Amino acid sequence: MTFIPMAKDLYLYTGSTFDGSIMIKDVHGEPFLISEDDEIYFFIEKADKKSTDEPVQITITYEDEVSGEYPFKLTPEETACLKGDYYYSAFICFSDGDYYPIVPKTPLKAKVPMGVLSYCENKNQIIAQVPRVMKESDYCPALNELEAFVASIDSEDNERPVQIRRINNKAIVLIGNIDADNTTPEELLERIERMAEFVGAESPYVAGFFHVDEMPEQASYYEAVRGTYGDRFIDVEAILKTPVYGKDSETVVSSVVFGLLKQRPNRDDILSIIHNEYPDRIMQDEKHYNEKGCQAAARVILKEVFNIG
Repeated sequence: MTFIPMAKDLYLYTGSTFDGSIMIKDVHGEPFLISEDDEIYFFIEKADKKSTDEPVQITITYEDEVSGEYPFKLTPEETACLKGDYYYSAFICFSDGDYYPIVPKTPLKAKVPMGVLSYCENKNQIIAQVPRVMKESDYCPALNELEAFVASIDSEDNERPVQIRRINNKAIVLIGNIDADNTTPEELLERIERMAEFVGAESPYVAGFFHVDEMPEQASYYEAVRGTYGDRFIDVEAILKTPVYGKDSETVVSSVVFGLLKQRPNRDDILSIIHNEYPDRIMQDEKHYNEKGCQAAARVILKEVFNIG
């Protein structure tokens, strides 16, 4: 087992938000991501054994993962009653029933902040180790983030058709349904540039227009963005609809979306692929993805930006 440094002492400021994160390593010191039915339990308990105060407990699941870490937060209301000496610790309960401590009892001091506080990146990052190697999985770091990002842009309730986020130090712009009555292609390009400049991204990746085949009114915006950003434009729709051919190189047997989701197409799906349409199983309606569609789109972006997935 590769040695992982023991957990460090932490300080919690009474009445202030406490942000932390757990980074998990496996027995070889490599990154470890928990599976769908695994759970992490994070505890903060009073150091005084005679105390009758109930420990603070936070449950963390695979859905909480962000860029390979598991962030957690205590609100000012939750920290208001914490003062003095505590211990923090963490345990993991695997889906097969095994239960292991992954962070030992480590001092945590809760105190009222006095004067100017000192902050730094990863101030409350906790490194844990599990006694396993991660199982083979089709999950990738940042998939949750990107899937939620796609779902937000693709939602019929979305009022912000252009958004930018930094994911694993890469700036990614997603574009949804553009209001053709109030925005020109040139204005769209200007908006993207302003957003990129605001976050300090010199070469952002741009994706979106997930349904331009079904929305011809978006074609001029799509062409403007594709022409401007070249190989930094990710044509998610074209990639997902790419047919997969059989051994004879002529018969359509699947498409990229089914490979990404590890599913097998049926006869209706094959007809959709032949007609350059999305299969119904990834669509909420004609112009919006369901959960599987958002996941497939996120996997495409992961592959194109980070070459993973």
